[in-house]
Amino acid sequence: MLRIIQQFIIIFLLILSLAALPMIIEVNSAENKLEWNFEQLPKIYGSFISEVSKGSLGSYQLGTQVREIEQDIGDNFLTSLKVMLIGVNASIIISLLFGIFLSRFRLTKIFNFFINILAAIPDFIIIIMSMILAVKIYRWTGIRVISLRPDAGALNTWFPTLLVAIAPTLYLFKLIAVKYFQTSSEDYIKTAVAKGMSLNYINFQHVYKNIEPFITAELVKVISLAIGNLFIIEYILNVSGITKFIFQSNEIQPIAIGLFAMLLISAIVYVSVRLVFYLFKRGFIYE
Repeated sequence: MLRIIQQFIIIFLLILSLAALPMIIEVNSAENKLEWNFEQLPKIYGSFISEVSKGSLGSYQLGTQVREIEQDIGDNFLTSLKVMLIGVNASIIISLLFGIFLSRFRLTKIFNFFINILAAIPDFIIIIMSMILAVKIYRWTGIRVISLRPDAGALNTWFPTLLVAIAPTLYLFKLIAVKYFQTSSEDYIKTAVAKGMSLNYINFQHVYKNIEPFITAELVKVISLAIGNLFIIEYILNVSGITKFIFQSNEIQPIAIGLFAMLLISAIVYVSVRLVFYLFKRGFIYE
């Protein structure tokens, strides 16, 4: 319990320190160097805690308007949460399907070839190329694939969800493919094959059970990859997500609230993935 409290305090102070960077860093134009005003940190911590203790999340400036954070954060939070939940869970399902359960089909070889090409391209370039392709599709067919309007509804969320899922899928599929190859060479797999067990049974009851711990151990990295892309995607595609409070303000309060909300989204996505694994094992895996 004490360790959890210590971790919570460290994370709290770290997030506020990140949010306070615009205030504690100054440019000394006379000497052409950066100056760090760490003495401002205690005041920043106290101001944030005082504002929250009053039951208010504070305010932020949107153009010429000053708006209350609690009035807007709900919809923005749900938008980012939906993109992350669907994107990360879809990437895990796709990686498991092609990495284990459909690995023997020719379609998987095509998918693997496509993944190898994308893995050599930086995520930012993939996002830009995807936007260009979406514009080309609209010119060729008249079908609108994306919309840069924040009020476009599903048209403004499904494409960002697709882009968020790319990086986790690239990472997970390669990991699962390697672990599948290593596990398939184990003696207990060879014994199961020699006994005439079906390939589906072996994949479910032996291969998956031994690969799942590796996926669980890499979940934090998978979610961090998705979060990193979410920052880029919401900014470029003008999605009204939680990163709006981080990018459109240089004040501590909205930036800190946005970072805390992003941390909460990561925790919810992590729990959702673990829940999917638990339900899958309860329904298909014999313990």
